[in-house]
Amino acid sequence: MMTSWLPELSGRSGPKYIQIADAIAEAIHEGDLNTEAKLPAMRNLAYDLGVTLGTVSRAYQEAERRGLVGGEVGRGTYVKSDGRYPQPRAPRAFALGGVRDNGINLSMAVPPLGDGGAELAQTIREISKDTDMCSDMMDYQGHSGLARHRHAGVQWVARAEVDTDIECLTITNGTQHGLLISMMALTRPGDTVLVENITYPGIIHIASQLGVRLAPVEIDHHGMKADALEEAILEHRPSAVYLVPTVQNPTAVIMPMARRRAIAEVVQRHRVLVIEDDIWGFLPDQQMTAIAALIPDQVVYVTGLSKAMAPGLRVGYIAAPPGANDAIRATSRMSSWMTPPLMAEIAMRWLDDGTGEKLMAWQRDEAKARMKIAADALVGHDIYGHEHSYQIWLTLPDPWRGETVRQQAEARGVFLLSGESFVVGRQPAPPGCASPWVLNQVQDDAVKKMCWRPDGAMPWSKVPPLRSGGRG
Repeated sequence: MMTSWLPELSGRSGPKYIQIADAIAEAIHEGDLNTEAKLPAMRNLAYDLGVTLGTVSRAYQEAERRGLVGGEVGRGTYVKSDGRYPQPRAPRAFALGGVRDNGINLSMAVPPLGDGGAELAQTIREISKDTDMCSDMMDYQGHSGLARHRHAGVQWVARAEVDTDIECLTITNGTQHGLLISMMALTRPGDTVLVENITYPGIIHIASQLGVRLAPVEIDHHGMKADALEEAILEHRPSAVYLVPTVQNPTAVIMPMARRRAIAEVVQRHRVLVIEDDIWGFLPDQQMTAIAALIPDQVVYVTGLSKAMAPGLRVGYIAAPPGANDAIRATSRMSSWMTPPLMAEIAMRWLDDGTGEKLMAWQRDEAKARMKIAADALVGHDIYGHEHSYQIWLTLPDPWRGETVRQQAEARGVFLLSGESFVVGRQPAPPGCASPWVLNQVQDDAVKKMCWRPDGAMPWSKVPPLRSGGRG
């Protein structure tokens, strides 16, 4: 039976669709909407609230993503959660993430493994010969990591010309953990952080969980625009700026030095802190100079080894300015106490004995080879990528929408991400469907599957209209 429930939006903040989704969650939690209750038809609710049908559609999608409701074609949308437990507010990219039992998963950040398993076995054998060290690693260690492990981290960040010492370097459980620590240490609920207007979904997830508002800054083919950044700083007075200068996710842009200097000049002049995510810095043939090297007193530099060497090697590094270091360390201690010393020991040995360089060289070669496969399979289509990345952005022709393509690909066992997963703020989604991990664990048949039309024909350029309206 359809409910006559109408959400109360006064006093709520955020985009209208989030306000409606929050109202649904609150009504379920308070018992105003019971399990199996049917929500109002989207068109009717849009009329009653004075909003667009698209706004209500996004709200219902958000509520479904949180696990609160479920929709059935021809039946409507029904409550399926009693609201006793809070539901995650992850972006679609994170909701889709995780290891899948079947199909071809191109939606998850899983670089190919190469010979990492064999190298790990050999390293563990070597470590096991030193029983005293093994005993020590079973005990509590310093919150920021053992000194010898931090020395290895100092050498790693020096590749990007980041000059730090072990007292300002903290070892983390991977780069994602490092980003969480940095955001927790540098922001408070209600703060604003500036980001690229198309950005890494992981930072969207972190901000959502911390109650931090993200404000978009325009990008072009060289990355974040310096003039747009300055305008955004003046408008929003942010606590920090987050950006990925090297192999940006999802565009794969590598910011040139001239643009890095321009960005550095703007943030230095306005005394704004920067969180620089350099997880992909190892991929280009030539290491790029980090923004942290240009303005070290204002940049928290976050990097790691999981993409460079192996996903299971959960070792990351934060090089922080002295002024931010205490907050970074305190937050690290609170979030995980310490990075497992065995992981850090393996990382140190691989950085010292050349294993790391061997694995990274393999990654670079593999990225180039797989990007070529993708480019050949998608010839004639509007794609954007870079030979030094595992990311591809496929621009769709009118009137195709990224979400439609994602659904059609999923029906064929290929899991992608639509452009909506990367968008910050109320801006419309770009006309694209991203496969950030194209060919990360499959061969060229996977990419060819991406090219199929719903009716079984190829190519995209000949797709007939499915619906009118937006793209992306």
